[in-house]
Parts: sequence; structure tokens; C-alpha cells
Amino acid sequence: MGYLTFDDGLVTLDGITLNAIFQDINIKTSVRFDEAKVDGASGKKKTPQGFEDSEISISMILLTDDISDCYEKLEEINSLFKGIDKNTNPKIYTITNRHLLARGVREVVFASLDSVETNNSDEINITLRFIEHNPPIIKMEETKAKQPTAKELAEESKQETLTTDYVFTVEDN
Repeated sequence: MGYLTFDDGLVTLDGITLNAIFQDINIKTSVRFDEAKVDGASGKKKTPQGFEDSEISISMILLTDDISDCYEKLEEINSLFKGIDKNTNPKIYTITNRHLLARGVREVVFASLDSVETNNSDEINITLRFIEHNPPIIKMEETKAKQPTAKELAEESKQETLTTDYVFTVEDN
């Protein structure tokens, strides 16, 4: 497992500082909905079902300078993108960035690399996209943690019964 860090505008991926100009970072998290068609009604009923994994986009510019041109820099970043772990899976990176940590993102997978070149300059604009990594075991533990136990449900039910006022009417026959 490698690290994804940001210090003073420098992005470091797996110990390698990217030779690029940091532009911005965008973090997107959204609610997951279950959509069901309702008979006799237009549209769909949406029921919130939790949260989608966060999507992180980092925009950077690769310049041509005395050290290397923008294409060589792109090749280096592309090799990081295509890097694999010992099981030939895409690498998982641990986050050390305060912005991402504030959003609750702890681990990511390098999901895509976009590059755009224009005719106007000798530079390449790139976007590194990462997807939050939540292993199934962690997701199951979080789900179980949210579900009340049978004992808790029984105690909750008992409390509701004790706090409810009942009015009984006795009739003489």
C-alpha cells in the first residue's frame, strides 16, 4: 500500500513527487438512492440507502522545462496509474491530506487518468481521479454497528410501553 500526500502544492504518490503544477482538488460524495417505480404515479420513488464512495479529482498541469518535457512527465504519471500491488490489483493509497481526512476519506484507488493537450502551448493538463476504497469487511462492520440488537429493540419497545398513557373505560352491564 502506498501513500497519497499533498504538501505546499506538491502531490506525492507512492513516494514520488509529481513534477506538475497543482491546480485544484475536487471531492464529491453523494447519497445512494434506491429507485422504485410506483404504479399509477409518474416518476420514481427514491429512498435514501446510505452514501456512495467519494470521488476525488486532482487537476494538474505538466510543463516542458529544462529537466524534461510534458510527455516524459505524463509517461511517469501513467506508470504510477498502471501500478499494481503484489496480487496484480490496482494499488490502494492511504491518505495524508487534511482536506480528504476532514471528509472522512482514508484510502483511495487511482481510478482514472485523463490528459488534454491543446495547440496553444507546450503543456498537458491532467486530471487524476481516485475513488474512495472501503473494503467489504469495513462496510459490513459499519452496517452491523448501525443495526440494533434484539435486546436493544426489546428495551426500546419496553420504554415506549412505559411512557405511553393508556385510558381504559370500564362499563357496567
